[in-house]
Formats: sequence, C-alpha cells, structure tokens
Amino acid sequence: MLNVLFLQISSLWFIPFACVIVGEIAYSLIEGLSMGGSIQGWWNAMRMWLYVKTSSFLFSFIDGILGFFGRTNSSFSLTSKVMEDDVAQRYEKEIMEFGTSSPYFSVLATIALLNLFCLLSTLKDLVINKGAFTGEKMTLQVLLCGVLVLINFPIYQAIFTRKDKGRMSISVSIKSTTLALSAYFFFKLFN
Repeated sequence: MLNVLFLQISSLWFIPFACVIVGEIAYSLIEGLSMGGSIQGWWNAMRMWLYVKTSSFLFSFIDGILGFFGRTNSSFSLTSKVMEDDVAQRYEKEIMEFGTSSPYFSVLATIALLNLFCLLSTLKDLVINKGAFTGEKMTLQVLLCGVLVLINFPIYQAIFTRKDKGRMSISVSIKSTTLALSAYFFFKLFN
C-alpha cells in the first residue's frame, strides 16, 4: 500500500502522474499568458491557489469542530481593506502584501517554515549521512517539499528580509517560527 501512495521514479506508474502534472502546469501557464498575464502573475496565482486551499480547509475544519461544540461565531477579517499608495505600488509590482496581523498569515507562515525546516533537515542528512538517504524512495517527497519551499519564497522574504510595511508582522513571525520549530522537533523526536 505504501508503494502506491509514494511512487518511485523508476516505476512505470509514475509516468501517468508526471504527464498529468506537467500537462496541468503547461495548460495553466499557456492560459495565463494568452489572457495577457505574465509569468510572475501566473506564479502568484499558483501560490494563491495553494494558500486559499490550505487555509480554507483548515479554517472550515476548525469552524466545523467549533460548531459541533456550539461555538459558531468564528468570523475574522483576513486583510485590511484600505488601499494606501505604498500598497498600490507593491500590487502593481506583483509583490505580495503581508502587512496585517491575521490568523490567515500565521497558518501560512507556520506551514511554510515547517516545510523549510524539513527540507533543510533532509538535505543536511543527505550531505552528512549519504547512506541514510534512500534516494529512490524519497526523491518525490524531497522534490515536493522543494517545490513548496519555492512557492513559499515570498513568505520567507516577508518574515526575514523585507523592510517595507508589507512585511510579516513581528508577532506573526515569532508565533509562526515558534510553532514550526515546535512541530519540527516534536516530529523529529518520534522519528
């Protein structure tokens, strides 16, 4: 069963999955470019698709659990609706905005940092303990984690390097880093 869930690259069953993934990516890129968009705009749309799916499923799950226990008032504002000049300039340059403190950003930053920590840990193990890494079995998992780290690059910039008002707030950055490190060490402890 585990071999079906985590395909090996050398398996013939990998080919249909790879064709579907490459076809979907190529189709969405061609569609975005034919509508007058840019590659950066397409890449941001891919990010937003991932962010919306990740956060909406989590928040709907939490809302369902709270509703089961009789607490259904869990509404919150995702982002500020006021448009300032510097926000408009970042929007025109297709730079993502993280300037408000929101549970939405806390979830995204925590998941992004957890992916980063796991990828760095795996790459460290690959370099230090060359025999401990089963490349054939783990290649797709490492590739997927690498793609997620690449997609989340604006979040890392917003946490670590950006200095403008669109950066991630300090409270969200500290909370997300603490949660991600805690989860990483918890999973590392039991593996």
